Amino acid sequence: MQVAATCPKCGSGTLLEVSSVEQPEYVSCPDCGHRFLREPTIGNAPDGAVSTGPEPHDGDELDWGDTEGEDDYVVLYPTTNRPQIAGLMLLLAALLMLTTVVLMNGTLGDAARVEGTTAKANQMMEQTGMQSEEEIDETFVRSVLRAGIIWELFCTVLATAGGVLVLMRQNYTLVLAGCAAAIVGMGTFMLSTLFGAIALYLVLQSRPEFGIVEEESW
Repeated sequence: MQVAATCPKCGSGTLLEVSSVEQPEYVSCPDCGHRFLREPTIGNAPDGAVSTGPEPHDGDELDWGDTEGEDDYVVLYPTTNRPQIAGLMLLLAALLMLTTVVLMNGTLGDAARVEGTTAKANQMMEQTGMQSEEEIDETFVRSVLRAGIIWELFCTVLATAGGVLVLMRQNYTLVLAGCAAAIVGMGTFMLSTLFGAIALYLVLQSRPEFGIVEEESW
């Protein structure tokens, strides 16, 4: 093996043939012929040793190829139970609005109930000072009930669809529409409005679970 050494007499540096780089050995300077003792250096590799190939050491770093995309990353969001709770709230709201539809339809089909509802409406208008020259008649009450039934059915369908989709974490826009329908449906003493508001809050907190990632602005 060849090692690089410096002659202590003439000061020239040259490559010398040695039998071992780890043991001291007498060598001769090819320039001046001076014979001197070459001492091995302490360290991982002897001083001036010429290696025929790369020698691995603990500090080596592995080359993984192109590092241009080292800043790229994939954000993983854990799955929570918020969509499940929101879906339950929407389905309960839909059930309440469907109950309201049944009650309104029962009133519409009962002449005595329609008459009683008409009388209560006129009484409330009189107490609040909003009564007009013409009193509310049964025809108007029936029209209001029919419109209310159609409206409640529409909100029920939207809330049901939103409840199913939020459980599947799909179609974020339609899920929001289902929450809004539950809120404005005001079914069964406005409990559907409360459930819809809770569902809306949970859905807004679950945006990443629908694949919606907001980029940070600096």
